[in-house]
Amino acid sequence: MSDGHIERISAADAFVRAKGNGQRRYPAPDRDGDRLYPLASPVASPTFAIGPDDTIFAIGSCFARNVEKALASAGKRVLSQEFDLGEIGESIGDAANFYNKYSIHSVVNELRWALERDTFPGADVLYRMGEDRYMDAQLGMARLDFDVDTIMAFRHRYLDAMAQVAEADVVIVTLGYVETWYDTKLGLYLNVSPPMQAIRAEPERFEFRVLSYADVMEGLRELHALLTKHRSKPLKMLITVSPVPLLATFRDMDVLVANAYSKSVQRAALDEFTLGLEGVDYFPSYEFVTLSNPTVAWARNDYRHVSGEIVQRIMSEVLTKYVDGDAAEEMTADGLLASVRMLLKLEDYEEALATCEANRDLADASPEVLILESTAARKLERLEDSFEILSKVTEIAPARPDALERMIMLCRPLRRRDAARDLLSAHANRFPDRGEFRDKVTWAA
Repeated sequence: MSDGHIERISAADAFVRAKGNGQRRYPAPDRDGDRLYPLASPVASPTFAIGPDDTIFAIGSCFARNVEKALASAGKRVLSQEFDLGEIGESIGDAANFYNKYSIHSVVNELRWALERDTFPGADVLYRMGEDRYMDAQLGMARLDFDVDTIMAFRHRYLDAMAQVAEADVVIVTLGYVETWYDTKLGLYLNVSPPMQAIRAEPERFEFRVLSYADVMEGLRELHALLTKHRSKPLKMLITVSPVPLLATFRDMDVLVANAYSKSVQRAALDEFTLGLEGVDYFPSYEFVTLSNPTVAWARNDYRHVSGEIVQRIMSEVLTKYVDGDAAEEMTADGLLASVRMLLKLEDYEEALATCEANRDLADASPEVLILESTAARKLERLEDSFEILSKVTEIAPARPDALERMIMLCRPLRRRDAARDLLSAHANRFPDRGEFRDKVTWAA
């Protein structure tokens, strides 16, 4: 960075670099359109590798929980999921916001308290809600129905868990929002809004603040300094912006406009923050989601909850790019399954079949992918192909009744009554308790 610029190079060098950039031009329907629609596929540029046995710690907004689940299901050891918080932890369970840190300051707060325990404010972080009922606004909206001593013992167990960030090989940080709350008495940014009881009791104590670019940059630099200070391992950090939008805004404007600022100011800060910083990469999960077709990007059709399929695809991309350490383009098993599911959602059956064929070895090893492939073939009235694909499932997953039952049902439009009878006999031997299905296949009698 020089003179306030993110980058500054000569015009000649800029043209040379542009010539070698295969992703320089924005996709169009007739040129690289599949890189944007239906699923955006921005290319990451790793500067470090994640070892096969590297441990991972994820922290940040609610999207970080999706990251944890996806990486754990891919066989990675995720330290931010490995802790026992005792009675209080069990009572809270998956209460909304408990594990989530929505702003850069909330991330820094928790990690600083964990790694420099003398900075933890102790019971001062609790807001009294009633008799033996408190709220810790750093832990979200969870109500803590315990006495102060019990809560503080739990709070230190929680900080012990957060301290594992110093031991993890890879740290993943997801930035959420820039609409924040500030306790002027404690000099502390809060993770969520303070309880109304506290606001009514001390109306001048709390402030609503919208972070600026400079605020976000300051927080990012504090985070980096804190981690490098307390780690013996080299820092390998992936950082991104959560695609999950604001549920509602406290600003006097349309939530669409407020959300655009919230995401864009953090996204902009990350370009400057990561530039030239060793061991720190931006990963474009935000772009993966927000540039994709909403039909595949969002679960529940609510434009807020990212679909499980796209999360798997994003994490597959992380593993492909980083674990191999060589920006390989090979699909992973989870990525293939997620891709085919999304194509079926879009009713793009031809592309679903083409994707399976392009990754034949992975597809043939996955009963779930083969089931989806057979569905795509059936939708295109390629019944013979659908039948043959299902037969592969019965070979690699003989304990699954669904593939055999689908084969039996396909025998009717294929006019294979004798084959249906043979398959029904096999079905009765393998799945004697599923007589209800066989009783419905009256046309094979």
